[in-house]
Amino acid sequence: MNASMTKEEFQELLKRYKEGSCSLEEIQKINYWFAKISDEDLELNQQEKDEFSRRMRSTIQGALPSARKHPIIRLSGFLPLKIAASLVIATLVVYLLIPRGAQIGATNEVAQINTSSNDLIKHSNTTNGILKIQLPDSSSVELKPNSEISYSKKWLDQKREVHLIGEGFFEVVKDSKRPFYVYGGEVVTKVLGTSFSVKAAENAETVEVAVRTGKVSVYEDANQAMSNQNGTDASGVILTPNEKVEYFVKDNHWVTSLVAEPKALPSANKAVDFVFSDTPIREIIKSIEETYSIDVIMENDASYSCTFTGDVSLMELYDILDVICKSTGTNYEVKGTKILITGRGCE
Repeated sequence: MNASMTKEEFQELLKRYKEGSCSLEEIQKINYWFAKISDEDLELNQQEKDEFSRRMRSTIQGALPSARKHPIIRLSGFLPLKIAASLVIATLVVYLLIPRGAQIGATNEVAQINTSSNDLIKHSNTTNGILKIQLPDSSSVELKPNSEISYSKKWLDQKREVHLIGEGFFEVVKDSKRPFYVYGGEVVTKVLGTSFSVKAAENAETVEVAVRTGKVSVYEDANQAMSNQNGTDASGVILTPNEKVEYFVKDNHWVTSLVAEPKALPSANKAVDFVFSDTPIREIIKSIEETYSIDVIMENDASYSCTFTGDVSLMELYDILDVICKSTGTNYEVKGTKILITGRGCE
């Protein structure tokens, strides 16, 4: 900062620079100062320096073209850098003009970068925690670290669309007239109203979709997702609760299975339904199927004569199966999206 200029005068100069009302001489002063900028010029403590540095990096990254598979507008050679430079100046203005206490208070909350253009809103999670975002239709997404979503400011009457890079858990408000589409990696996930997660890291070899509640259709082509209304297209996969699919990009190959830790449906009452007293295995299997929306197949009908007594209401599904199978002389294994119980059973 010029020694003859007070901090307040310099803040006012930055403000006029952002508004485009500076003279040529004043612009030259700013450019000279910007080239000579140092920590001492800003008079910041260490916490403020780190925050200012983070904002500058995020602003520049948001301004430069990305390698994502979205429509790209080609810019002349040095124009992106000019845009980035102007945004850095804007960041300086905001940082210097907003009261310091208010800025520090903001850093104690979830650090979220919100950028918007005339038609697009983008949220990026740069923290180590989960960032929960409310979408225009009151649906929500829990955005994992190093992930981002983008969507149009105004959703169409016929559909709701979100683009995802990274990992997010969606809870979608049901709207039968407007399907909800998530574009992640090489696949499109289509729902009407449900909760599910999508893992679609940039340039990843696989994309994963897992369903918590409801029904989800997953396609490898956006046109198929838009045109297929009955969910029977062979090129897509239909998932129900506790099911997941991995799409292998290079092979155009789908692999469906159960999620790592199946969860009871929200409507289930495990506290009551999973306390058994000399209960036939046939009834226990029925309770498992209804509670988790998973098919359980008994290989040997003789096993149906077994009974079980115990309270397993606080256990996870696979722990429940371990306990029951040990007490009945059987074993279980996951086969795709089903559970197979084998063994001689009770005699």
